[in-house]
Amino acid sequence: MQPQPEVSSLLLCNDGYGSTDDTNNNDDQDNRSIHIMRRGGLKQSINDSIRNSIGHLQQSLQPFNASVREMEGTSTISNEMFNLTKNLVGAGALGIPSGFAALAGASRSGWAMIPAGFIIIVMAFIFGYYFILIGRVCKMVDASSYGEAWHESVGSRSGIWKNISFLVPLSVIGMAGLGNLAYSMILADTTRSLLSGTFGWHIGRNTCLFLVTFFVLLPLCMVKKMSVLAPFSAVGTGGIIFTMAVMALRCFDGSYEQDGEFLSSTPAELQPLFYSDEPVIPAVTDIFLLVCMCFQAFFCHYNAPRYYMELERKSIERLMCVSHVAFGVSAVTYFVIGALGYYTFGQHSAGLILNNYSANDGLALICRFAIAVSLAFTYPLPFIGTRDGILDLFSVNNEMQTSTNLNILSIVILSVITALACRFTDLGLVNAVGGGALGTAVVFVFPSIMFYSAVKKEKEASFWLKCESIMCLLLMIAGIAIGVIGVIVVVTDDSRV
Repeated sequence: MQPQPEVSSLLLCNDGYGSTDDTNNNDDQDNRSIHIMRRGGLKQSINDSIRNSIGHLQQSLQPFNASVREMEGTSTISNEMFNLTKNLVGAGALGIPSGFAALAGASRSGWAMIPAGFIIIVMAFIFGYYFILIGRVCKMVDASSYGEAWHESVGSRSGIWKNISFLVPLSVIGMAGLGNLAYSMILADTTRSLLSGTFGWHIGRNTCLFLVTFFVLLPLCMVKKMSVLAPFSAVGTGGIIFTMAVMALRCFDGSYEQDGEFLSSTPAELQPLFYSDEPVIPAVTDIFLLVCMCFQAFFCHYNAPRYYMELERKSIERLMCVSHVAFGVSAVTYFVIGALGYYTFGQHSAGLILNNYSANDGLALICRFAIAVSLAFTYPLPFIGTRDGILDLFSVNNEMQTSTNLNILSIVILSVITALACRFTDLGLVNAVGGGALGTAVVFVFPSIMFYSAVKKEKEASFWLKCESIMCLLLMIAGIAIGVIGVIVVVTDDSRV
């Protein structure tokens, strides 16, 4: 029995290009050939339909890491404000009260808030300046990512810079990944508290983390672009505001003071602890601890090129407007949460302040839910920085960045972050060490060098622009010193061992 002819061969025969040996076939053979052709045509039609369906499915699952160039100019200024504010006000805000506790020395005196507020304002100004600076570099060298900005400004200047170029995406990966690690740690703790307080289900922390990662975080990390998350960022901001309101209520209603309603149901190591009402002069080491926490809290610079590129009618002036609003709102939020958390629990303020509140506190339970929702929808923002950094590190070209490959990469990254979140539980420690070690490089070192090199390439650079580039180098040295001292302080802090 001879094999069935291929569809392509049948079509050739039908068009008169077949072999001349078939000219004497009878009518039955012709009818059989037509029948085979029809079957082949039906098969081809089915195959085309399947391919089209797969194509539509791949397009619908196109991940968050779509090409930045494709997303250029697609986000309104209000969307960017919401997204950047939520990118900032996340895990870092809930760890600030422990930094206030180190600074205030268990004193109820309000004088402790003066140095705390000063530190937060100064850090917001500096970090906001460097966020805008990265956008300026991207404009000067026509870059669309952090790694590309480095390569176009200094990466090809000499062999020295080429040899250390890998440190740029590596630092971005580490810093953005630590942001996701902090989010995962918070979501694990809040989910466990929610299930226990709402349904009475006593499920382990790691089990809660796996459930949240698989059913919530993984789908969110597959969405296409930042602007899609803007409405959820607004909802998340509302959750933060509600949490601050509840913290203010509990700070002033005495629920956690002696004989308070929720004091007895709070673990002893998390109950309020104050030593005196007299002002305490903070130690230098305590100042550096809060500074390092601010490093992590104000860090989102891995996404600065994307915010600039996606901004509708992009310009440095519009990026400055976005930055000023987002960093200003974040600074106020950090100070309020830090002060309210500290004056409620004092020296026992936990690395995740929500852990201090009793499981029987209904409003605190709602806060945990609000924060969980807020952080879940914020999670993709630092996640894109991690993924972009990996693509830059291995120089993955656009042809290799298919939906399938990017989805696989996302699953691998999320698995590693989840495994680390199972191991670490001290949010304040993660924020301080991560901010001091990696934040210094990504925020101060690399942007200063990029800006200095980009200005040096400008043929008509003004005198003031050259002075600014030198000032950035001096600020970079100061940032390195602060970061190194801060990490040493945190690592050698006996209270965290």
